Amino acid sequence: MACVDPNTDAIVIRIIYDGAPMAGKTTSVRALGNGLGVQAVSPAEIGGRTLYFDWLDYTGGLFEGRRIRCQIVSVPGQATLAPRRRRLLESADAIVFVSDSTPAGFAADRGYLRGLTSLVSRMSSPAAGIVLQANKRDVADAISISDLRSMLDDLSIRVGIVESVATDGTGIREAFVLAVRLALDRVRELMRLGKLQITHPVVDNADELLRELRKGEGGALDFAAASGLTHTRLTELSSQCIVSQAISTVVTGNQDSEAAAAVRLTPKNDALEPVIPDDRVATGMIWPPIEGRAVLNEFASAQVALQRLTDGGWSTTVNGRWRLQSSSTAVFDSLEAGRTVLVHSARMHAANPRGSGVDRCVSLAPDGHGRFRLWQIERIGT
Repeated sequence: MACVDPNTDAIVIRIIYDGAPMAGKTTSVRALGNGLGVQAVSPAEIGGRTLYFDWLDYTGGLFEGRRIRCQIVSVPGQATLAPRRRRLLESADAIVFVSDSTPAGFAADRGYLRGLTSLVSRMSSPAAGIVLQANKRDVADAISISDLRSMLDDLSIRVGIVESVATDGTGIREAFVLAVRLALDRVRELMRLGKLQITHPVVDNADELLRELRKGEGGALDFAAASGLTHTRLTELSSQCIVSQAISTVVTGNQDSEAAAAVRLTPKNDALEPVIPDDRVATGMIWPPIEGRAVLNEFASAQVALQRLTDGGWSTTVNGRWRLQSSSTAVFDSLEAGRTVLVHSARMHAANPRGSGVDRCVSLAPDGHGRFRLWQIERIGT
């Protein structure tokens, strides 16, 4: 992310605030804004829960004779928004991990820290530095700093710790200053390697970041808001739950064969004939989002005859151009469980493209009997 803006001759860096849900990321960014005299922007939220990000833009101080401009961004912590969180983290020059000092928050921190450090280890060198902001130090049963350090040692994480109470601003500026120093260390290393780009920032304000995220996601995470963000922390998901297994894979970035194994289901062997997807399928339930929508529009007026497969699934062709197939394991009791498998299926298709044009789609649609079914759609004609 770091660059030198030729228009202003300023060093532009991005500081990302990460952490589990309700740890105090948004409160920290807003408290920092109050201290710096700038207003935080939150493009979308539900009941105070961040859906996209919180944004601050602050310019102050000098580095190598240039002004330092900080893009300060907090990520959504909800487990269902893990892909959005990961994309924002990948743009960081330094990360402030807001840790929750309550016992419940402390339990959630371990999984998020493990995923964060795994992600950072795969980022292009030099990697972003991390500051741990131990928040909510004012609660009566706050986890001790020694216990926090023990957890970090267990995870083999070596980071600086700053205690904070975001609600009154204590420790907020100190954590930010440390993060800026780490970001500038990264800038210095980029300069040494000849990799610091002189270019206008790809994203220059909150509106541009919002457009970039929406464009990249194509509505794929809209279901999270519709579901009311039921699952918030990774620790709130059962270890045997398909959603837990799949989201954990997204957080850690594991996209190998184990990811597919983690989302297998037991066949349901439904005897009731399902409804095929058409133009009524909701936003975020089709991949690729734009081209796939055009394919589903073609199905709206088509006459089809479904055939039962030997494994209990269903198959048909539409207009001699498309083959639809849904296996016996591809029916789900909840939208969220089906949506998780849709994300994995779309990723596998995206990783193995077949030339130009749309020849494969994936769609999750109501089956007409109170559940949801995942359909694989493949072009068979012109």
